[in-house]
Amino acid sequence: MKKVILGLAVLGALVACDSSSIDADVSPNEGEVVSKLVASERTPEEIAADEKRLEEKRQKEEAERLAKQTTMDFNERIHDFGKVDPETEVSYTFKVMNTGDKPLVIEEAKASCGCTVPKKPTEPIAPGQEGELEVSFKSKPGQFGPQNKTVTVTANVPEKQVILRITADVMKPMIAE
Repeated sequence: MKKVILGLAVLGALVACDSSSIDADVSPNEGEVVSKLVASERTPEEIAADEKRLEEKRQKEEAERLAKQTTMDFNERIHDFGKVDPETEVSYTFKVMNTGDKPLVIEEAKASCGCTVPKKPTEPIAPGQEGELEVSFKSKPGQFGPQNKTVTVTANVPEKQVILRITADVMKPMIAE
């Protein structure tokens, strides 16, 4: 009888030690990572076919992007406001020419800081036509001396982004005696 009970106890212990129940009870300590590897049911041929489809899709998207590209040129890429009074807004309008054969789309114009505000064209610029990109600068309180700010222009051109630069020398206010 003891052998039967001992056999049942061993059998019960083996069933309780099933690996799935152990995995369910394991929780990682802080900083530890627990992972499980799952064998793929796909064949190497299926994986290769999926990779080929993904590559073809990427190439098609790249071809579509290139087909929509054009070229552009600016009247200047750096504008110097010279000496400006503190906390006074100054503006300059960069002229942008579509030198390509597709409509030019200025997707974004992003300033390097909050004291510089660009305003991009809202409509595409037709081939051979010119658009405007206005940039305003207003120094913040306590911001004096030489200032060098950038506007990153993102468009459908091969280089994708063009950087425009504005500079100014913000004068210190005169203190009355």
